[in-house]
This record gives sequence, C-alpha cells and structure tokens, in this order.
Amino acid sequence: MEQARSIGFTDNWEDRRLTTLDEWPLEQRQAIPDDGQLADSSAWAESEAVQSAPWSPPEGWDETAAGEIDEIQLLNFGSLEYDPGTAAAHGMFEDRTGITINPLEITVDQAIPKETAFLQAGEGEPEGFQVVVADSLSSFAQAGHLQAVDPLFGDDSMWEPYQPLMQQSFNYSGNTYVGPNTLEGSMVHARPDLMREQGIDDSVVSAIADGSYTWDDIETVMQAFEGTDVYGWAYRGASRVYTYRDWKKMFYQAGGSIVQDDGRVQFNSDAALFALEKMIDYLDQGWVPESVVNFGQGDLADGFLSGQFAMVPVFGDLVPRALDQFEPDEQYVPTVSPEGWSDAPNPTRAGIASPNGVGINVNAPPEKKLAATLYLDARLSYTNAWYEYTFEGNQSYVQQVYDDAAQANAAAYSSIRGRAMSLNKVEQFPQARALKERVSQELQAAIAGQKEPAAALDAAQSFTDTVLGQ
Repeated sequence: MEQARSIGFTDNWEDRRLTTLDEWPLEQRQAIPDDGQLADSSAWAESEAVQSAPWSPPEGWDETAAGEIDEIQLLNFGSLEYDPGTAAAHGMFEDRTGITINPLEITVDQAIPKETAFLQAGEGEPEGFQVVVADSLSSFAQAGHLQAVDPLFGDDSMWEPYQPLMQQSFNYSGNTYVGPNTLEGSMVHARPDLMREQGIDDSVVSAIADGSYTWDDIETVMQAFEGTDVYGWAYRGASRVYTYRDWKKMFYQAGGSIVQDDGRVQFNSDAALFALEKMIDYLDQGWVPESVVNFGQGDLADGFLSGQFAMVPVFGDLVPRALDQFEPDEQYVPTVSPEGWSDAPNPTRAGIASPNGVGINVNAPPEKKLAATLYLDARLSYTNAWYEYTFEGNQSYVQQVYDDAAQANAAAYSSIRGRAMSLNKVEQFPQARALKERVSQELQAAIAGQKEPAAALDAAQSFTDTVLGQ
C-alpha cells in the first residue's frame, strides 16, 4: 500500500477522472468501434471515443514498479462480447499506460468458486477479479484475500461524485477493497394504460409515474385488478437470490435495517416480519398470482412484457426491453421505489442495489498490484461510467452521468433512473452469502405456507446468531 501512496492517486483527481459535456462532446463519445469490434480492447483504444476521453493516470506512475509491467490478468464474469463497457475501459487503460490486459473470461456460476479456489490456494494470478460486493466482499476481506486500495481515495470529498452506496459498499472494517465494475439497482416498472383502463384514479397513476407514490397506492392498484386476468403486482417466491431481494426491498421500505447500531445482524425485526406478512397476505387475497411460489429470476420481467402485470419491481435493465415493446409515457414508465405503507414500522422510500467491483489479489506480485490499482483508477473515471450506462445499459456509479445523459438524450428516462439509484442502499455484514441463502430458504417456506412467518424469521435469526457467534 505504501508504494501505491507514492503514485499520488489523489493528485489532480477531478481533472483526471471527471469531465463535462463541453470538455468531452457527444459526437466524440459516440465515435465508438464498429459493431463487430465492440469486444476488442484494441479497437476501443484506437477509436476516437477513447482517444478523446479525458482520463489519464497519475503523473509519474511510470517511474514506479508499475512502469515495468507489460501485462496483467483480470478475471471477468462472462465474455467481453456481452460486456463492451469493460472492453472500453480496457482499451482506455491500455492506450494510456501501454499495459495489456489479459481477460480471463469465466461464466458467473463458475467464476465465484474459481475465485475462492485460487485465493485459498495463495495463487498470484489473476491479479484482479470481479467481486459481487454485497455477497463476497466481507468474506474475502475477512480471509485476507483482498489488497486494500485506500490510496485511491483521500478525504471524503473524493467520494462525493459517486453514488452514496459506493462508499457504503466498497469499504469494510475501515478499508477500501474494490473499485467500480457494474451496478444495478431497484426500480419499479409500470403500465399506465392498463391502470387507466381498469378505472384507477388518475391521481394514483400520476403519483406512480412521478415517484411520489406509496405502498398504499400499490395496494389500490392490486385491488383494482382483483378477479381479472391481469395482476397489479408480483414478486418472486422460489429463488435463492430473488426471493431474498424482493423481500429485502419491502423490508427497507417498512423501515428496516439488517445491521443494527451495535453491529448485530438481525433478520427477525418488526419491519422484517411486516414485509413477509405483506407478501403472504397479498398471495392469500389473490392480489398476486398463485404461481409466485414458483417464480424465479426472469418471471416478473417476462410477465410484465406479456401484459400479465401492471407493475413489477425489477432492476433497470428492463427499461430498454420495455421501450422496444411499449410507447413511452402512455404505455410504459419506469419509476422510483415506493415509500412504505402508512402502517409500516417506519415508512421509507428505499430500494436495494447490486454493486459489482474489481478487487486486487493480495497474493499478486507488488508491481502487478500497483498496475491493477492504476486500472481501478480508470474504472473510477466518468468515461468508464458513461459507457457502462449509456452503451451497455448498466447503472452509473458517477452521479453526473445521469444528468448529462438526460441533457444529451443519450439514455431513456435518465433523470428518473438516477433518482431511483440514489435511493438504493447496500449493507455489509460477515458471511453474507451463507446468511442470505438461509434467510431466502426460510422466506420461501413461509410464502409457500410451510412455516409461520415469525417462526421462519426466528429460524433464520437462530442460524445467523450461530454462524456469527452473536
């Protein structure tokens, strides 16, 4: 870390990492490689888009040990064919530093076990790898597998251009451990035309569209569609990942927090029970389809696009698919997460985020760790965030990207997407992956009627207390 401090990542950081529409005009940003070359970092490096991009590494970096490095290997979740934003970042880094990135492309299901295996074996390569922040960062950091990258940031002002959740999630036990990769987060997608056809008052439809609505309004929508072949809402009740996510959104909106003020991890709070009982109540009333007990990852998006649901709570990658099928505003609007119910423990407007980062292998040679830290500086740039958001369709860690994309008409509904992202939160706690899996199992059992909701959450809490020794 001391060698990294000598590079001076905090020097001139705003000029190096950030930019404006005037400084980097839209016509230059759009001068990207041809469609067949979007996974080729060399094509990106030679493009006008990257040649004109304002990011540069800190002055004098090449006089450190990093200047002796020709190549680093980075593990990527999946092929760069589906990850052109990352290919653009690679091209920019290679152009500015002369250091080649050797991507190790592995599917997500295989990548996480492989990461665990090479880290536990003490292998020094790959030097960098993607980290599912909310699931794996705490475990990797506790085990000593991640190199701290604190020199990338000085005081708190260096976090201000980014989403608040970035500082929340990239830090653990007093250190910063990752830089940005991809970002997704809660949104709600709505069909105003279906609601109006069903006779729902325009004040409710307008509140949903402008983001001022609450769960009481959603219940109005659900009730209005009762007995029809369309449902006002739905959730996923049979997925290790997505049942937990759909419950956690409602839990946050009821005012809950998993990590308590004293550091205790709690899953059986009043807000937790309130959210779970609401999920069960909606099923019992017929306000969501009986098939939610079998729903997994893609069922909400597919049902929304087929006209089965008037509203669904899924991430923002549904926006372009919905716009391919529906007329904007009249037939489709994305909106922010709802504020909680009027009778919730603490009604709150909040959602969840799924941040992915890039971490550095603590076992890598020092000079390659320095080079990888330079790469993280590139990933902190506005340029990287612009391509991840406007071109690849991920959300942006850099807040200004949303306003600029809206002004340049470079992304649909950019202002509302930025507002939705700013409301999302992430909580870090030890053994996150194992605990989430157990909580999800208990949630699914309660939704399916196999357990009483309080008993299910108490069982999840007992498991949590045992695992964490709290």
